[in-house]
Amino acid sequence: MEENYKLEKEYKVPFDTFREAYRAYQKKFVYPKSYIFMALFLILTADFVYAAVKDPSNYLTYILIVMCLAFAFREWFNPRKARNNIIDAVREMGEATYKIGVSDSFIDISTVAETTVVDPEDSDEPAPLPEKSRIPLDESYRELEYDSFFLLLSGKSVFYILPKEGFTESELDIIRKTGAEPVQEVK
Repeated sequence: MEENYKLEKEYKVPFDTFREAYRAYQKKFVYPKSYIFMALFLILTADFVYAAVKDPSNYLTYILIVMCLAFAFREWFNPRKARNNIIDAVREMGEATYKIGVSDSFIDISTVAETTVVDPEDSDEPAPLPEKSRIPLDESYRELEYDSFFLLLSGKSVFYILPKEGFTESELDIIRKTGAEPVQEVK
């Protein structure tokens, strides 16, 4: 089935761009929730410290202080650990070539070149390419623009990185006009 695309282009996501884009995604959608929970646990810690000062014989408050501090640290540490794990996995896979197709009602993104990942079932042959991803241009779609890349979001948990490198200004304008209300953020 031949698609009616306004823009169809192959591109690669450089590792540095991926790292920067994933950090931008986390700043927008992961860190705010994490900071709220960190603040909550630190407020509880302060309350338990106050209770421990008032009644030093209550050993439960000491346990609760340590638990709240551990939970606050976990809220700080887990997003950073997840980012490092994903960045390491992307670094090991190498740069794949992707293809974007932009139409009036959706965006298709597919992988067109193999990466260095091999299929665990048969270590001699590369893993099959994933199927094409289709992002409907509806109310859940958002496009965030940064200096060197776009984040194309479908909801809050699915995002695609589109580097500006290699695209002409007219092609970038087509990306900017996707969705009803594009959001522009310059880093």
